[in-house]
Amino acid sequence: MGLESLGRAVYRRRYIVLVVWAAIFIAALPFAPRAADFLKPGGFTREHHQAVQARRVLQERLGFSTVSLEVVFQHPQWTAYQPEFTQAVLRATASVAGAEGVSSVRTHLDDPARVGKSGHSVHVTIGLQMQLEEAIDALEGLTARIDPGPLQMTVTGGPTLYKDISLASEADLRRSETFAFPLAAFTLLLVFGALAAAVAPAVVGGTGVAVALAVIFFLSQGVDMSVFALNIVSLLGIGLGIDYSLFYTSRFREELANGRSVPDAIAATQRAAGTAIVFSAIASLVGLASLLAFDSMVLQSVGIGAIAVIGAALLASTTLMPALLSVLGERVNRYRIGIRWDKTGKSLWAPLSLWVMKRPILVLVPTVTFLVALAIPVKDLRLGTVDATVLPPSMESRQGFDLLREEFGFTLNTFIPVAYTFEGSPFEQGNLAAVYAYGRALEGLPEVKRVTSIVTLDKSYTFDQYKLMYARPEALTDINAQLLLQDTVRDGIVVFGVQSESHPFSPEARRLVGEIRALRPPSGHRTYVDGGSGEVKDIVDSLYGRFPLAIGAVVAVTYVTLLLLFRSLLLPLKAVVLNVLSILASYGALVFVFQQGHLSGLLDFQSLGMIEATTPILLFAILFGLSMDYEIFLLSRVAEAYKRTGDNRASVAEGLEKSGLIITGAGAILVVVAASFLAADIVIVKAVGLGLALAVFVDVTIVRALVAPALMRIAGKWNWWLPGWLARILLEVHGVA
Repeated sequence: MGLESLGRAVYRRRYIVLVVWAAIFIAALPFAPRAADFLKPGGFTREHHQAVQARRVLQERLGFSTVSLEVVFQHPQWTAYQPEFTQAVLRATASVAGAEGVSSVRTHLDDPARVGKSGHSVHVTIGLQMQLEEAIDALEGLTARIDPGPLQMTVTGGPTLYKDISLASEADLRRSETFAFPLAAFTLLLVFGALAAAVAPAVVGGTGVAVALAVIFFLSQGVDMSVFALNIVSLLGIGLGIDYSLFYTSRFREELANGRSVPDAIAATQRAAGTAIVFSAIASLVGLASLLAFDSMVLQSVGIGAIAVIGAALLASTTLMPALLSVLGERVNRYRIGIRWDKTGKSLWAPLSLWVMKRPILVLVPTVTFLVALAIPVKDLRLGTVDATVLPPSMESRQGFDLLREEFGFTLNTFIPVAYTFEGSPFEQGNLAAVYAYGRALEGLPEVKRVTSIVTLDKSYTFDQYKLMYARPEALTDINAQLLLQDTVRDGIVVFGVQSESHPFSPEARRLVGEIRALRPPSGHRTYVDGGSGEVKDIVDSLYGRFPLAIGAVVAVTYVTLLLLFRSLLLPLKAVVLNVLSILASYGALVFVFQQGHLSGLLDFQSLGMIEATTPILLFAILFGLSMDYEIFLLSRVAEAYKRTGDNRASVAEGLEKSGLIITGAGAILVVVAASFLAADIVIVKAVGLGLALAVFVDVTIVRALVAPALMRIAGKWNWWLPGWLARILLEVHGVA
């Protein structure tokens, strides 16, 4: 069944379609608000990453905790080694030490470095032998066991961080929806100037979001999905659902104004607007489905959720929307409100396009220069991953993280644990010689400030001195050596602690991890590199090893899709190039704001000096599809006019006149929805919101209104050139081509 036939079928059974959709919506309602129930925190690392494997070795061989709670105790008067302070710390941690799943409790009595620089704070690590999800579930019970008494207690660490991220994500979603739906509805009123016409897209968009969230609820029970995906999927659902419905409603009103009956108007709208919507959805799906190729639960979750939400938006806009409009009929123009933008807006677009096409070079040079200038900060892009600074200072895990950094120097320098494994005793001459040589190799790396291990106690010590020292390890009198033997040595393994002055999430730290991994031990020996820097390197390498391939695949599939739709070799190329310009401008803004810290006070966040590694990939996948939506909305009207008149200049002017207001309205809705994410607590969500809002704004104001018509004027009839042999083998796409 073609789209036109589908439109006529929906018209004939419009009330049945409405009842079916009402039933679907009612069925989805209990589950949509619970979409976050089974979503997981984190999702940045994977089991096969080298850092995760290293952590497993450290856990199995040495009993290192894979997850820990970090507790800071403070007192305004007492200092750490006063009996009152020490006794209070021991009483506070006594009951938790024996709790199930707790493997260790380390205080300032075990390590003097656990006393803060003020002298009035102590850092306690509670090691847990459980997975992160188990630790999050056990968190409330564990913290309830800790009675700080007269001390002030702040709890942070992985479980508290990710629990707070989950809570903040849900709060961000509620807040953004509270802002987004009313703002979108208001924008629809401005665009249509009629209450009935504005309500229909809002209903269809809202229904699509509810259905998609319910689908995510059920999917998340069988598939691991990240809580970070929920906000992005919600944004896409609101934006795309309303966009498609807006385009559909506008075309329906136009067909009615041209004298068609309601059933004929539905059929004509389904044939023209429906085709554009289907191809727009395909373009968005291509970009977002590429996220499934990445080895990241966060990106895969967004990909899965996006497929659900775009599918729901497409189905609703091509079935529910025509059913609603079939019932409304001529009443779609009732209840006029405000300015008739459908008349005034169109009268503005044609003169603008003609003005641009009279002076295409004069328009093109400054606009493209401006876009390139926006993109320039991309050259300084630094990739990293999240820590507690993605959360607002009001949350306890963030407060604890700040205390660890300010009082104890956490995250200011890099610490990389390296497990060196072999067969037999570490004190056998061959093993000890290999371990000694490896320690010297580590110390020789440029970024390394210090290496802590049993064979790097003093740079002046020779191998013979270490051999003599460990001939009878039980007789050692050196306290540091005794502690290192106790904590970092077992048969078959020695652990090195590599320290550097670089930031743990910086490119310099990642480079150091790569240099350490490149050191090759003798045959039969292996090394495992752990730590936050190792995790970041694994994440970045995994993601950006595949990113160029994903870009190539998305661009190729999109090009072929537009080639089929518009039967032109040049127009798809132009669309791809303009999309890339918009995306690069968005990347430049991300670097300027979130990496370099400009506007951090206004947007209420703390700059990490880098961009979270998944954000550029997310933005590419989302923006490539969204920008293509606007290109398809514009070119579909231009192609109709050109097919009818054969006049390139007049066709561009007519296409902009008929689609300009809709593109502006659709873009405005997405801008306000994305901008509502700037009020989010989580910095990643803020970054995605700003990137989307800026890219869409640039796309609908500069790219579509100025750059696109200038390029089409310069290209002239070459816009529509297609070799004869290719024309014969391409499938005919009815309704647009």
